[in-house]
Amino acid sequence: MTKKPLDFEKVEALREHMLLSVKHMSQLMGVSRMTYYGWVRGKPIRDNNEAKAKRILRQLISLVKEGQWPTESSRSMSALSRYETLLEILETQE
Repeated sequence: MTKKPLDFEKVEALREHMLLSVKHMSQLMGVSRMTYYGWVRGKPIRDNNEAKAKRILRQLISLVKEGQWPTESSRSMSALSRYETLLEILETQE
């Protein structure tokens, strides 16, 4: 069975829905913005980075499905405050 590559059109849609900047999305995935932009443009992802990316994406999708993010109040926050609040929520899930 071959593994299905990440669809970065969908990843970008999720990032935008979650009101995250590219900087903060790349930080969540543990990579640089340049690396993240490369993935968006179709560059290959190393296996260890792909595993990290898939793990965080599963967590983010779960928050959206459960209605935990984005919140009404998060929409009026600064990008940094939104990111820090999201990190706190993710830490409680672990």
